[in-house]
Amino acid sequence: MASHSPGSEAGDAARWWHAYQLAERDQDDELRKLAAADDDHARRQLASWLSDRAYAYGTDPDRAGLGEAIELIRPLADAGDDITELWLARWLADCGRLEELRQRADRGSYHAARKLACCLADRDLLDELRARADCGDRHAYGALISALADHDMHEELRAHVEAADADTRQLIFDAVGGSPPGMNAKRVLADAGHKASMFHLARQLARQGSMDELRQRADNGDDYARHWLEETGSQT
Repeated sequence: MASHSPGSEAGDAARWWHAYQLAERDQDDELRKLAAADDDHARRQLASWLSDRAYAYGTDPDRAGLGEAIELIRPLADAGDDITELWLARWLADCGRLEELRQRADRGSYHAARKLACCLADRDLLDELRARADCGDRHAYGALISALADHDMHEELRAHVEAADADTRQLIFDAVGGSPPGMNAKRVLADAGHKASMFHLARQLARQGSMDELRQRADNGDDYARHWLEETGSQT
C-alpha cells in the first residue's frame, strides 16, 4: 500500500491552508491562477467561493457563477471525490442540467441519481421515473411513490403497495413521509398500515362527518378511527 511522507502531507496541508485563506480574503483571481495550474485545493475553494455568491440572493442561483463552479469541480468528481460529486449533482440540478445528471446517474453516481429523481418529480416527468424505477433505481422509485401520493393517483399507488414485500413497503412509507393530501391516497396507505395516513384519514373523516366509514375502520381494528369516534361521541 502506498504511503505519503510527512513532508508531502505537510506540503498538501500548506496548499489547502493557502487556498482557504485566499477564498476567505476574496482573492478569486489568485485562486483561478492556482486552479489553472491543477491545484485541486484551489479548485475546491474557488468552486465553493463561486457557489456562495451564486446562492447569495436566495434559492434561485446565479447560473453563470454556478456554471463556472461546475466546470471547476467536474474533473474532481470524475476522479471519484465524493464531496465534489455531491456538490456537482446539486449544482447541475439547480442549473436545470438534467441531461448531464442523467448521464452521471446512468454511470452509477449515487448523488446524481438522487438529485435526478427529485428533478424529474418536480417536473412531473413520471414516465421517466417509472422507467428508472423499473430498472431498479430506488431513488426514482421513492420519488415516484411520493409523486403518486401527492397527486392522489391512488390506483397506481395501490398497485405498488399490494406488490411490495415488507422491505419495499417500508420504502414506500419512507418516501411518503407524512400523510398525503388526497383522501384516496390516504385510504390506500392507511389500509397498508401507514400510521400517519391512518391518523390523518380518521381525523378528516370525523371532521367531514363520514361516520359510517369511520365506524367500519374502527371495527376493522383501526385505533385512530376508534379514537376519533370517541372524540365525536359517535361510537354507538
